[in-house]
Amino acid sequence: MKRHLARYFDRWWLPALVQLCLVGGFAATAAVGWRPLLCVTDVLFVLAALAFLAVIAACIWNFTQGRPGTAVMHLLLTFCCGAASFMAVAFASIAVAFGPSEDGFADNLTIPAGIEIAEPEPEAPDPWGAETPGNVYGLQEAIRRALTVPGNNTAEIIPAIPSLRKASMNHPEAFRDYVKASPDWHVFLEGRTHFASRRWSSEGEPLDTLAGNASHSGGGLGFQTRCLLCLDRIQWSKDIVRHVQEGTAPVEPDLSLRHGLHKSRILIESGGVWVEIHEYSGNPERRVTKATLARLEMEFAEFLKDPDASVKAARSRSGDLASRQAGRRAQPFRLLTGMQPGIYGVTYSLNPGEPGSVHLKAFEVTQGIPLSVKELEDRSKSRMKGSTNLQERFGAKAEFKIYEGDWGKPYAARFEVWFSPDSGKPSRKLAERVFKIEGWQR
Repeated sequence: MKRHLARYFDRWWLPALVQLCLVGGFAATAAVGWRPLLCVTDVLFVLAALAFLAVIAACIWNFTQGRPGTAVMHLLLTFCCGAASFMAVAFASIAVAFGPSEDGFADNLTIPAGIEIAEPEPEAPDPWGAETPGNVYGLQEAIRRALTVPGNNTAEIIPAIPSLRKASMNHPEAFRDYVKASPDWHVFLEGRTHFASRRWSSEGEPLDTLAGNASHSGGGLGFQTRCLLCLDRIQWSKDIVRHVQEGTAPVEPDLSLRHGLHKSRILIESGGVWVEIHEYSGNPERRVTKATLARLEMEFAEFLKDPDASVKAARSRSGDLASRQAGRRAQPFRLLTGMQPGIYGVTYSLNPGEPGSVHLKAFEVTQGIPLSVKELEDRSKSRMKGSTNLQERFGAKAEFKIYEGDWGKPYAARFEVWFSPDSGKPSRKLAERVFKIEGWQR
């Protein structure tokens, strides 16, 4: 073995030639983007990396063997191989990002006859509850209105939300019942800690997004935000967050610049609940944070007028939402068409009998191949309330992508709704339906 390595290192041209050939093979297979070649691409990448190390080793070997001329040649070739590797990785990345993404998944699939197959439905605009005080639509519009006013360079805010403090301290049970019942809030567990993220809206309906993020770009109103209630007074974010006390004393959030947007994270300790607000926006002034605080104050001032009536109204709105999301045929869940084939929405209308979370699983019908497993579970996951009154229904909504397949090549897929109880009991399937779908392409 040592003799063969010595002969390999002795030839000034061989290690570099092998490395360049492997790099070329990696770039070529990556650019093709054909799914069966992905394993070959990965292997070639690893071999090319090892071959690059071998070029460096050849340089060191020849120096130690007293052959400075050959060692210098290997040193020069090391820089050449490094540059070629960088360009190959850059080329492959661009080809993957902007090249065709057909995978041929559905080329030989047929849609079976004799089974009921539904199609995703178009999402009809429904400005749900647009005038209801404190609803998700009102928050969204308040933020957009705030961003139409040019921001200044002062980041100072006043973290005054006295109504939220009073609601959490003076009516703790009704407060929690209201947050759990309201379709404006998405209550979730991380470990044993309870949080509630403020929902954004899609076509006027509450929409669950990843970690409660809401964002907008274009028109000079680019921003990203998240509003969380830390119901157990434990911080959600794993990053450093500025803690302040609720009150009328001005505070200045810590700002940093990221991708041209000013970023702040602030946590307001407000009696029986903490409020965590993240904001990314174009000016130092925290316009989104201010608008969010104003809407929170408005919502819980309304709650304090009659806490029991507010809980009842929230449950009624949740039931109305579930009825709409069930559709005319009262389905337990429906798929909605998205902006492109392969992008879908899901609306749930269920009552699992206890609180927990629901998510989708999907399988191609004829062969049972699982579809977009991790992405589908993460993106379709939503908090689901539960009740012992099985006539009651609860609604939720999410969006996801199916990556298997190409545009214009539909196939049949079985979608299953799985429920994971907060109690720790085993997950169970609640419903299933078969849909005709297509895969998403770039």
